[in-house]
Amino acid sequence: MGRFSAAAFLNPTRDNTRVTTRRGAPVEIQVMGRGTLDVLHARNVSQTGIGFYVAHDFAGCDLDETVELVITLPYERPFLTRGTIKHLTDGTNEGHHFGVHFSNLSADHLEKIRNYIRSIDRA
Repeated sequence: MGRFSAAAFLNPTRDNTRVTTRRGAPVEIQVMGRGTLDVLHARNVSQTGIGFYVAHDFAGCDLDETVELVITLPYERPFLTRGTIKHLTDGTNEGHHFGVHFSNLSADHLEKIRNYIRSIDRA
């Protein structure tokens, strides 16, 4: 059974594009939470957040918890930001899905994400 935030049900439409990452243009994320550090690849990216699968779950990471993220977009230098876990689904073949809403994305980093999204949309 998955755990979801109420916001996902109250506002099912998104006001910006969410793209599924591609093998040829992966987005690496380092997720740092309470007692956790993982290097993963994003499943999807938007201007407001990022989704990823974790095979083993994050012990102690719950909805509304803040995590630090080091995001590496293709051909870009990594950058540090923070986000809040807003979506969490337990168990699939790929693992547990986490959705993180960015909480302090700089204008420069937002523009890099927008450029990445445009490059996926054009492909």
